[in-house]
Amino acid sequence: MFYECPVKIPEDPKRIRYKEKDGIHYVQYLAERKYDPEKKHTVPQWVNIGKWIRSVPTLMYPNDNFAKYFPKGGENMDEEELTTEEEQLVRDSGTYGLYSSFFTGLYNEFKQQTRKKADAPVNRYKAENINKVLKPLRDMMMGEEYGALLGLISTAEDGEEGMNYGDVMILLTQYKSALAKYRRDSL
Repeated sequence: MFYECPVKIPEDPKRIRYKEKDGIHYVQYLAERKYDPEKKHTVPQWVNIGKWIRSVPTLMYPNDNFAKYFPKGGENMDEEELTTEEEQLVRDSGTYGLYSSFFTGLYNEFKQQTRKKADAPVNRYKAENINKVLKPLRDMMMGEEYGALLGLISTAEDGEEGMNYGDVMILLTQYKSALAKYRRDSL
């Protein structure tokens, strides 16, 4: 299992290597060397300690092995030690982790409600609460080429019509696609 909070890759060039398998780049650690009596030499025992984040090459998403071999590593990355890219990724990972579960719940709920009342207007209360989840996600993805395509739910103002359930479902589907792409490409 990989954790959502990125950590710095340990700096030990003789014991750290990168390995790709099925399109995923892993960070491996040389845990030990075992002697093979048949071959009469030692065989290195590499273990995966995390998934390498290619967009920020100094960071990775750790797994349980990382905690085993580096009990103090990654506990608290000092903000003074982080580069701008690293800071942004840590912030975005936190935002993604916090809001994506809220978003998934909203998406599933609206999907069910849209089946019953696709043309019914969304009331102001619902729109404002959904926007509380969408705004941080939109801000996180604004730097991406598709970030400008993401909007917020509009409400009825002085005689104008607000969005209906079908419109909101289209908007939420755009966010769902954008989040999947963002996760795949940037986190």
